[in-house]
Parts: sequence; C-alpha cells; structure tokens
Amino acid sequence: MQAIFQNFGIYLHVPFCAKNCAYCRFYKVRPTFSDIESYIGGLEAEIRWLRFENSGSLPKPETMYWGGGTPSMLSESHLEKIASMLSDFMPVSEWTVEVAPSSAGRAKLKLLKDLGVTRISVGVQSFNPHTLSALGRAHSLESTLKALEVAEELSFKHFSADLIFAAPGQKLSDFEGDLRAVSKWGVDHVSAYCLEFESGTSCCGGIYSESECIKRGREAEFMKLAMDMLPQLGFKQYEISNYSKPGGECMHNLSTWHMAQWLGLGPGAASQWRGLRRKNVSSIGKWLASLKNGTPLFEDIVELNDDEMFSSALVFGLRMCSGVDLAELKRRFPRAKLRDLEGKLRDLESDGLILRERSNLSDIVRLSYGGRLFADSVAVELL
Repeated sequence: MQAIFQNFGIYLHVPFCAKNCAYCRFYKVRPTFSDIESYIGGLEAEIRWLRFENSGSLPKPETMYWGGGTPSMLSESHLEKIASMLSDFMPVSEWTVEVAPSSAGRAKLKLLKDLGVTRISVGVQSFNPHTLSALGRAHSLESTLKALEVAEELSFKHFSADLIFAAPGQKLSDFEGDLRAVSKWGVDHVSAYCLEFESGTSCCGGIYSESECIKRGREAEFMKLAMDMLPQLGFKQYEISNYSKPGGECMHNLSTWHMAQWLGLGPGAASQWRGLRRKNVSSIGKWLASLKNGTPLFEDIVELNDDEMFSSALVFGLRMCSGVDLAELKRRFPRAKLRDLEGKLRDLESDGLILRERSNLSDIVRLSYGGRLFADSVAVELL
C-alpha cells in the first residue's frame, strides 16, 4: 500500500458534548468529571501503546486535528495536559481545534493560541435563533458572536466556521443571511453541511420516494445557494462542503481526502496506518478497558490493498473540486481491479455529472457543477 500523500497526521477525538444533537452521528457522551479524568488517563495509555507497537517511535506529523464531540468542553488544565502528552510531535505545520461557542471563552481560546494552535474552528451552525433552536444547539446567538469576536481578536493563523443548512423551518433567505453574516468576520474558511449528512456528504444520493425526492430537491437548493454565493463573498469551493479564501484550505482534511496516513486517538477515532484502516471502539468504557488490558479494541478493520486504496482515493478525490488524476492512481495501485470503470465514467460524463481532461501524462476526472449536487450517487455508481 502506498499513500497518495506522504503526509502523516494525528486526529484526536474528544467524545464529550454538553448536549446530544440529533443530527451529529459521531461518537459522543455527556461527561462527568470522572469521565474526563479517565479519558485523559486513557490517552496516556494509548500513546504509550502506539509507541510500543511502532518500536518506540512514530513519524513526526505534518498536521494535527482535535475534533469531537467538543474539545473546548475540556478545562484549560486538561487541554494543557493533552498538549504536553503530544509535545514530542510539536510543532506541526497545521494544528486545528474545534470549539463550540458555549465553551469558547477568552481564556481558553488564548491558551489554545499560546499552545500553538494554528486553526480554530467555531461551530456556528447558524446566526438565526430559530434555526439554532430547530437544531437543538446548546449555544445562543450571543455566545456565537462573542466566540467569533474573541477568535478574531486573537488572530489565529486560520479561522474556520461551520454552518448547517436545510434545518426544519429554515428558509433559503435564512441561510443567505447566515452566509452573509459569516463573511463579515475574519474567517478564511467556511464549511457548509447538509443537516442529515455528517461529514458534509451531499444530498440527492440513492433512490427515493416522491416525497423524499422533493425533500432532496429542497436540500439541493440550499447547497446551490452556498456554491453560488460563497465564491461571490471571497470563498472558493475546494471540496463538496468546504470553501476557503486563498491559502485557507484545511491541510489535515486535504491529506485525509488524498488518502494519506494518520493515527486516531480516543474512543471512536479512526486511523489509516501501515496498510490498515481501523477505528477505535466507540465506547469510552470499552476503550479504557482494552487499554488497561494492553490490547486496544478496534472496529471496522479494513486491509488497504490496491483495490481498496484505488476505490477510496477515487471516491474521496472526487469530493475535491480539483478532481482526481486516474493516471496517477493507476500508477500507484497497479493491481486494482477497475470493474468496467471506463464504461461507468462514460455514462457519468454523458449524463453531465463529471468532466474529464486527458493528456499524455494525466487523466483528470472531476465533478461538474451539477455533479456536486449528486456526489453520493456518483460514488455509488463508481464503487
């Protein structure tokens, strides 16, 4: 197995949230203080085990990403302790931490900046109180504005904000207001996610009833609004759900979409490392018990042979607006079985869902404007 990118990254999953939002499908729990203390101890044990598994040393990462859950739910002392555990990997080119407005006070954000965090990602979701209520968010508009104000004042190298669209009762005009509002802050990166799809997968995938098709059509209208309006506000779309100003792209996520290698820490965290894709068990109790026994428990273990890597690199590569170079994938994964790939690509090109540019050295395939709205359907056709 050969990675598309040679980058190595670390993903830290903090599985704690103040409220269990129904639309989020990542592993998370509402913690007690003892849960957090146990989690910190588990991370120490996991890092020791990873060093042992890899003969005492790990490569220095280019990127590190703390997500969740809500990393900002941790106290300042806990954040400092985790950063100290990972000090051997510092500094990195890019260090991202997700924060929720309700737990992103000035002291905590300043600590993150002082520790070396280069990108702060604020879970805004919406500037409309009615939409926030429909989403069941724990934060208020007032706390959102305060968190954005502090993050802007601290001048992180990169400043990201997440928005969600197609919430119950949300109008296109409401979402337009969100897009205009976020552009007025000092953010250089915006993620716009459809309510029902974690990780920003696009709408309109699969076969649906008439009522479902109407619903998917509504979601597509929100997505088209973002695709048309954010570039006008200075944010170029570089992935299905992600937009940035020049130089503001999230390098950790780019490495992931390019099928680089990374190690996941914490319960529910995924890794792609040394020929395997695996996920830590999505239970803090089972995760802690397995580490105590010296044998970490994994789920969804996949061998990364040429077939798997070619397929994953193609599907995730098409999420990026720059597309994917099929010629390069074929060189890297020569044993991959292509399963009538050419016929499928011809059909998708005929349907106007993909664009293809060939030369002597490259064969670039990317989604068309309309194809981005049907990215899931394209992926199903190619798998």
